[in-house]
Amino acid sequence: MKKIVILLVLLAAIVGAAYYQSNQRNSRLNRASSGATKTRELLLPDFDINGIKKLRIKEDKQETTVTVQGDQWVVAERGGYPANKEKLQTVLMSLKYEKIKAGRRIGKDSWGKIGVNSPGDATAYGVGTLVELLDEAGTVKHSFVLGGKVTSSGGQDSQMSMFGGGPQGNRFIRLKNEETIYEIANQFSDLENKPEAWVLKDFIAVSGLKSIEVTAPKAEDSWKASKKAESDTEFVLEGAKAGEKLDEGKAPLSSLLTSPSFDDVLAKDKAAETFKDAVKAVLTTFEGFTYTVQAAKKTVDGSDKWYMTVTTTAAIPQKREAAKDEKPEDKKKKDEEFDAQKKTLEEKLAKEKACDGWVYQVTEYTINTLFKKRSEIIKKEEAKKDDAPAPAIPGLTPGTIPGLKPVTPPAEPAKPSADAAAKPAPITVTTPPISVPPANEIKDKPVTPPPAPKPELKPADAPAPAPAPAAEPKK
Repeated sequence: MKKIVILLVLLAAIVGAAYYQSNQRNSRLNRASSGATKTRELLLPDFDINGIKKLRIKEDKQETTVTVQGDQWVVAERGGYPANKEKLQTVLMSLKYEKIKAGRRIGKDSWGKIGVNSPGDATAYGVGTLVELLDEAGTVKHSFVLGGKVTSSGGQDSQMSMFGGGPQGNRFIRLKNEETIYEIANQFSDLENKPEAWVLKDFIAVSGLKSIEVTAPKAEDSWKASKKAESDTEFVLEGAKAGEKLDEGKAPLSSLLTSPSFDDVLAKDKAAETFKDAVKAVLTTFEGFTYTVQAAKKTVDGSDKWYMTVTTTAAIPQKREAAKDEKPEDKKKKDEEFDAQKKTLEEKLAKEKACDGWVYQVTEYTINTLFKKRSEIIKKEEAKKDDAPAPAIPGLTPGTIPGLKPVTPPAEPAKPSADAAAKPAPITVTTPPISVPPANEIKDKPVTPPPAPKPELKPADAPAPAPAPAAEPKK
């Protein structure tokens, strides 16, 4: 009996030890109801937006820094190009008010499974995106690693679900100096480690193109086109020869640079090497703006890329000349309209001047018209068929009636043969002669023949009676 009790005690001890070890292991991996933690409502409760002066995003091979420079936010990796301030404000506001959905304790040896390891550790796997927010002195105020998404479907993400993930679409996040791994609903997709994604995408917009002059590396490939009035529908090619005109299907000038965009931007110090032997163009508008553009095509890493740089100037009227007979109420209205238009143009100029000198990477479609040679944009007009000379008409002096189409002359009547003339004419029954117009004669109205009289017999072609001799004069 004692042996049985001892065996039961030993068995219970073994089971208890195994259970204890299992709990210890699972406490690092799984979120049990007793291990769940949620110490606060907000992820970053002491977040001060106005105190943040730099945002730094890091991954293993790349870094993006958005920082305050002077009085504006810029992208450091793009030579200090202006940053998209609206995007930055959206991200900072989201961080300030982001709520914690859940929290759990997960051992460091399992961080790779949910992608919250810090970049820079050569031995770590499952590296996330490190985000640091710094103040004006360069002190890191907030630091966290964005990890993988919480989901319950297949693949690597199924490993994440073993940690008790919440609703599908949540994301793991690990705050610096905290052992708790949090779950948040916001994916923070805007926190991307791409410098080009943070630059301000405002660009020039050519409105009301008046003229364009393209200077190609070879003089014979250069060309110029213009319009006299903004209402004109076609551009006139300067120096066009007879039968030549601009083919706007090959050079659509009306839409050139009206709403361009760019994919990336390079620092100004890259301009010299980028635009060696570039195509140059000067565009003027009816608003008084002048855009001086350089365009180049380069092969980078085996693929073609297109670049452009631009300088914008404008002659904006500062005062309106009123008409002599202008009424006071009309003058006030027109002055207000003039001031509003002047302000709009000045704001447009200030925005576009900010693009001066930068090197923009654009699509081929944006600037391909500037690469067209003069010979490639000409449409030769074909002579019209109506303008061809008319064939000569028999009996008509050439050139006396221009454009007259040939008319087939009437056929000559057949002459009777000699044998037919020698034979006596047979006696025939005929009606009185009826006048029949020639086959080629056209009358205004058809002629109705008179009713035929009764036929009578008479010799054919009877000779007419001889005329009576004239009377002798009286003596």
